[in-house]
Amino acid sequence: MKREGTAAFGRPSPLVGYLPAVISLSFNEDNSVVPNRVVSRGIVTETAGFCRGGFLRVGASLALSIASLFFDFVGAASAQEQTRRFLVLYPYNNLFPTGIAVGEAARKRLDERVGDSLELYTDFLDLGRFSGEAYQQRTARALAEKYQDRKPEIVLALGPQALQFSLKNRQVLGFDVPIVFCCTSRARLSTLSIPNDVTGIISEFDYTKTLALAQRLQPDARQIVIVAGASEFDRQSAENARRQLASYDNKYDIQYLVGLPHEELIEKLKRLPRTTIVLMLTVFSDPRGRLSVSPDLVPQITSAAAAPVYTPYDAFVGRGVVGGHTDSLESIGIEVADLALDILAGKHPSGVPPRSTNGNADRVDWRQLKRWNLSEHRLPTSTEVRFREFTVWEQYRWHIAAIIAILLAQGSAITWLQFERHRRQRAELDLRQRLAEVIHLNRTAVTGAMSASVAHELNQPLGAIQSYAEAASLYLKADPPNLGRIEEILGNIRRDDKRAADIISHLRGLLKKQDQDDWQEFDLNEAVRDALRVVRPEASKRGVQLKAFQTDASLPVRGDPIHVQQVIMNLAMNGMDAMQACSPGQGRMSIDTAMTAGNIIEVSVADSGTGIPADKIGEIFDPFFTTKGHGTGLGLSIARTIVETYGGKIWAENLPSGGAAFRFTLPLAVQ
Repeated sequence: MKREGTAAFGRPSPLVGYLPAVISLSFNEDNSVVPNRVVSRGIVTETAGFCRGGFLRVGASLALSIASLFFDFVGAASAQEQTRRFLVLYPYNNLFPTGIAVGEAARKRLDERVGDSLELYTDFLDLGRFSGEAYQQRTARALAEKYQDRKPEIVLALGPQALQFSLKNRQVLGFDVPIVFCCTSRARLSTLSIPNDVTGIISEFDYTKTLALAQRLQPDARQIVIVAGASEFDRQSAENARRQLASYDNKYDIQYLVGLPHEELIEKLKRLPRTTIVLMLTVFSDPRGRLSVSPDLVPQITSAAAAPVYTPYDAFVGRGVVGGHTDSLESIGIEVADLALDILAGKHPSGVPPRSTNGNADRVDWRQLKRWNLSEHRLPTSTEVRFREFTVWEQYRWHIAAIIAILLAQGSAITWLQFERHRRQRAELDLRQRLAEVIHLNRTAVTGAMSASVAHELNQPLGAIQSYAEAASLYLKADPPNLGRIEEILGNIRRDDKRAADIISHLRGLLKKQDQDDWQEFDLNEAVRDALRVVRPEASKRGVQLKAFQTDASLPVRGDPIHVQQVIMNLAMNGMDAMQACSPGQGRMSIDTAMTAGNIIEVSVADSGTGIPADKIGEIFDPFFTTKGHGTGLGLSIARTIVETYGGKIWAENLPSGGAAFRFTLPLAVQ
């Protein structure tokens, strides 16, 4: 007795499903195997019977089965990477922009989703210039022969003529594959017998929606003019418009300019009143049968028309029409490609019924709105406005706003800086005035402190003048008068008088209040000598030995000589105050000038006083700092301000032999 049994081997394939390899075995009563066949996807392998000890032969049979399964899997993987063939049929030639725009959008979409596996074929049926049963059959036979070895998996029919051709000549073409169409209205689709493996994207061409847009823009319109050509397709479009606009007959005077010669059509459009709404449909031919490309005629018609022109076709927008409710050609191409890929992936066309495109919307040409003075505010908010010529503000609004903001910020910053600069200049001017007053007060105080010495200095020439005058009086009373001696006395009087005048003049210069720095070039040695004339009497009064060591060469500097004299006087008075504890005749002070490296002049005022405390030497030039009970703390601070104003430096140091030295430098004036 034989027992039948099967063993299945295999694995799933991502493209064609599960691929089994079936081994059919027959067993005898003694469990020996009856010779049979191994069948795996068309590969037949004979097997040999065996007994329980014949496992080697069964193993060989199993190996053959597994090898067969391997080749099946490799074949499936290869099938997964097979090319996808699409055939796009255009109803007319390559001069019609509507089909070209849709086909190009579909091609880009397919290339995007399919990639390198895409094989896209296109053919232009040229049904506008060639028609008739014989032509269509010749064309179908030519296409069948052309694609005999490369039959497409799906046919894309762009337009009702291409769809009708594909359905009518399906057997001749030999393409028993799904058909996906577009750019066909429901009215035209209803005239065709559509099999269940045909589906597509419907373009409604709802003329009432285009008219509604025109009514918004021209609420005062009283007349509607429909323009169409003389071809069968043109007349069908006009008839469709007549049915859709039948309800408007009572409100508008509707005229149909259908199938007119071009010259007559242009003349009628020129005489239209401004309150007319012109609705342009297709114009594929004139009454004499001459073919034309409708989009090419649009500029001629719109430029001749005395009223705004509207259209339900997207290809016409941008060629002179105001706009209309149109289907986006790019959207149609994308939707057709996606629908074809869905069917290729396994969806049956009968399960995907024809549907309307999602890309229909009101679209207008901004330039035509301006041409006809039509208000953009009347448009629905969802309207797509094309060819808008943006103003500089509209195009670069954020850039200009950013630039204005930056300029305002910069202007504000500059204004604030100018204000601060002006305020600082005023503050500096006030400071200079206050500093000049403080310097003047300090100079007055120093001069006042030495007033007794100055008076003593004046008493000498004045006393000598009085003595000389008395002596001259005696010589005049002599008989005879001693004229020679009198003349000598008068010379001495003039000399002492000049000396007194110099003392008073110099004192007036020291006490003079100056409004601003009087910079001039002067000899520093001369300024030191003038300062010594004022300081020397005070030094004599205090019993201080005052010496001066000056260079023989002139030391020209730039500044105010009175200010420099004040610095020397302040330093000298400060030194004499430090020598109050010295015994009479033991105090010593020297004022020296010298030329150092780098064209720098150094002035040194040294004393033999108590010196400067080591912890205070860095503070003595600070304002209001003083170690004297009666001091104001301004003398050394003013001296530093004057020296630094003229580009110099001032410092103090204790001398090894006792006492302190105050030194300051000034730059040599350029000769």
